[in-house]
Amino acid sequence: MDLRLTLQSGPWTAEISPEIGGAILALAHDGAPILRPTPDAVIEARDVRHSACYPLIPYANRIAGGRFSFAGEEHQLAPNFPGPHTLHGVGWRRAWRTLRADASSCAIALEHRPIGDDAADWPFAFDTRQVFELGANGLTVRMAVTNADDRPAPAGLGLHAFFPRRPGERVAFRAAAGWTNGADMLPDARHVGGKWDFAAGQAVDPLDMDNDFDGWSGEARLSAPGRPDTLLRADAAFPLLRLYTPPGRDYYAVEPVTHAADAIHHPDAPGAMAVLAPGQTLAGEVRFGLGAV
Repeated sequence: MDLRLTLQSGPWTAEISPEIGGAILALAHDGAPILRPTPDAVIEARDVRHSACYPLIPYANRIAGGRFSFAGEEHQLAPNFPGPHTLHGVGWRRAWRTLRADASSCAIALEHRPIGDDAADWPFAFDTRQVFELGANGLTVRMAVTNADDRPAPAGLGLHAFFPRRPGERVAFRAAAGWTNGADMLPDARHVGGKWDFAAGQAVDPLDMDNDFDGWSGEARLSAPGRPDTLLRADAAFPLLRLYTPPGRDYYAVEPVTHAADAIHHPDAPGAMAVLAPGQTLAGEVRFGLGAV
């Protein structure tokens, strides 16, 4: 298995780890980190949760109690995170395989079959792929998940991207609404305007958020005084953004996702999960780049 694949294009460098959950370990421009760098100790420990960015496949964020009903059948998932809910799917907890790699790009893949203990991680078979391409404008990540089962299956995609919290850091994006969480950390109410309006940007340091935003425009701008802006762009497959700003940490997360947290229990709410027919694929593209100072 490949622990690190190093990509380079002009001033851009990236490191991808198929073995550590298909994660991005580093993304930098002229040596300055764009994503949160992954310490060597984290790499040695294979601790994907403290990497720069990892995939959310075949679902993003929480499923309440790890239990759901689909097509009249009840499913109970095995715990995969401290607390009552399962989190972030299967991809981040598995070693991926390298399909190809060259100086500036690579493709990695993972196949999940619900056999033995793997059935408790996710009851539907799927194949998934990530393609990373580094170019003059930054890093492009193409993600896809295909239903490899013989029955319809719910599916989703996302990227848990961590960014360094620079002095004076601000985050700006346009979205229709934000969602508060209940005591169980599951979305419970939709809000428009006020603290949920990030169109003009808000300072990161005062925030304490771990929340979904629906109706996302597909672009987020991360800025700090005297630094080029970091631009996160995603295509229409990712209509939601999750913002995670843990107080007192030197990082925060901006996560493009295809569906809301616990969406599998709310098929009629904004941000529902996709349902794929056998052989059908859900795919999307996310780009990390730079803007003007």
